[in-house]
Amino acid sequence: MKQHTSPVVISNGRTVALEKVSLHSKTYSEEWIQDICFRSPGLLPIEELEPTFAGMIPICRELPTKAGSIDLVYVNESGFITIGECKLWRNPGSRRKVVGQILDYAKDLAKWDYSKFEVECLKARKERDKSLFQIVEEFYPEAEEATFIDNLQNNLNKGRFLLTIIGDGIRTNMEELTNFIHRNGSLNFTLGLIELPIYRNPDNDELIVTPRVLAKTKEIERVVYRCVDKLIEEDIERGEENSRTISETVFFERLHKSVGKAVTDSFRAFVGELSSELHIIPKLGRGKKLSINLKSLNDLCNFASIQEDGEVWFYGIVSKTEEIGSRQIGIDYLKKLAVIVNGEYCDKYKQWFWCVKRSGKHIQLKNYMKYSSEWKLLISQIMDEIRKFEKEE
Repeated sequence: MKQHTSPVVISNGRTVALEKVSLHSKTYSEEWIQDICFRSPGLLPIEELEPTFAGMIPICRELPTKAGSIDLVYVNESGFITIGECKLWRNPGSRRKVVGQILDYAKDLAKWDYSKFEVECLKARKERDKSLFQIVEEFYPEAEEATFIDNLQNNLNKGRFLLTIIGDGIRTNMEELTNFIHRNGSLNFTLGLIELPIYRNPDNDELIVTPRVLAKTKEIERVVYRCVDKLIEEDIERGEENSRTISETVFFERLHKSVGKAVTDSFRAFVGELSSELHIIPKLGRGKKLSINLKSLNDLCNFASIQEDGEVWFYGIVSKTEEIGSRQIGIDYLKKLAVIVNGEYCDKYKQWFWCVKRSGKHIQLKNYMKYSSEWKLLISQIMDEIRKFEKEE
């Protein structure tokens, strides 16, 4: 169980303990939570839940659907939709109800097309003199309208939503919640439970909000539901993993578009081998441009960062091995890998960005997959060297 202590403020050598504000009062209502989350969307730790939903733009509050009104609706420039339901858990019986409610909202949205979504959002926003894209364009001037519309329509079709329940904590059995979601899920959503602790500075009555993810879908079996269509049925028949997060799914879709099916399938198999044989963990990188990082189990080393366009980058392996006392291990890894893929070891930038290139450019994944066995062996050898060095130290 996670335990959290109250933060303190240190100023001019004086320490002031902040006072926890109870949300179980008339002062702080669900509407109050809605207001601060709508005015300050950056308050919510969205990247921690699903990186591809980051950069949220507040679109409207109280969006009417057949299932009821959605408290908060956000979109980002890539057409990903986040919906938020604000809840104070004063009534224990409402805990399961709100989860069922937000699932019903998502099911209703999945039946809409782009035009209906735009019309209803603008009505709720009470601002009909602008299109939905014009609102997005104010935040992201370089966004492309056709791409935005196509992406948002695709996400509606597939039911790809980030569902967030925001409040003062969900004090219920996570296993029970998981089973409930399993019984009610039919969409490709990710669910995030966000707690919104609020503290008061007794010196000046300032309020400090410290949002945190109370539960991620990873903590409840990374449940991801998909709309049933021909493509999905084929995936399931082939036995492919169907618990990938939306951001991970989007990464592989973009990678497939960039490098083709054969290279993407080879990379998936390679990642599977690294995971099962060497305990290398693929971790999704944050940011607008998605990536998969191949990290050691202890999170010490990142053996490669595969970008969504197929380029293979390297972040910090030399810096990390230097932290344990042997920068040379990281340098040897990059130099040996450069030989394997017929590239060049590059240390022209800051140490964190030392890498492998060819003719001054990052090398594409397809070139690495030609030598996947040699690459896997090299990673294994480097991990052995790290373990041996740590024991000697």
